[in-house]
Amino acid sequence: MKTPVSLSDFYDDFYRQEAKQNAAYQIYDQLRSEYIRRLVKGCTGPVLIVGCGSNRDFSIISNLSCVYAFDLSIVALRNAPQDTNLFAADALDIPATNNIFNVVICSEVLEHIPDIRSAVKELRRVLNAEGTLIVSSPNWISWFGLARWLSRKITGRDITSDRQPYDDWKTLRRYKTELSPEFEVISSRGVWYLPPFHYRRIGLPEWLMRVIYFFYSPCEAFLSRFMPKAGHLLILKCRPTSNTGSENSLSNDG
Repeated sequence: MKTPVSLSDFYDDFYRQEAKQNAAYQIYDQLRSEYIRRLVKGCTGPVLIVGCGSNRDFSIISNLSCVYAFDLSIVALRNAPQDTNLFAADALDIPATNNIFNVVICSEVLEHIPDIRSAVKELRRVLNAEGTLIVSSPNWISWFGLARWLSRKITGRDITSDRQPYDDWKTLRRYKTELSPEFEVISSRGVWYLPPFHYRRIGLPEWLMRVIYFFYSPCEAFLSRFMPKAGHLLILKCRPTSNTGSENSLSNDG
């Protein structure tokens, strides 16, 4: 199953119009990158970034060697750092040989793929048996999930992040189910526990947001570690299972 061309067009247009986010989103994205960077600390290349976007995921791998990255959007790739091995591709059909990567980072991507089972199998195909998979997704069990659920009840329509055509948020339990049997979740962290009254392109003044977060940050650190299921973003570290049946069924060598 190939991703429809219209989806590629959507993300091309999305990155053409990409605007500076407000202070809350900037802090959130810094936290996301920091937590993922910790999870891949000590890992060695080659590394693959799935759905790399234009810039935001490259700080995660600044200390890693032999990095490859792809996205559906040609516009995003044109704006990405050019010292990385970049290529346009679909997560359902990654042009790489089997078991080649030591680390695969798939952050805020899987929730936008309707055929998630095929995507997970493809991630397993390109990751070696001792490798590490990092995935993340917005979480239904959070303030943001509650706000989205209420908006759906009130308006009768689903309000997706940035009006994305497919935006299927996860929970920790659901992620474990969708990643199985190819992967086992070995650790989880949560990111961002404040309510969504100051997020994305509409929000509080930057100075006020930074003051609020300065006092709130100790709570964020505690909740991220001990209540990962309730963060706006779930970040999971996974390892391949010993299920050789799924590996043998995937013979695509790119």
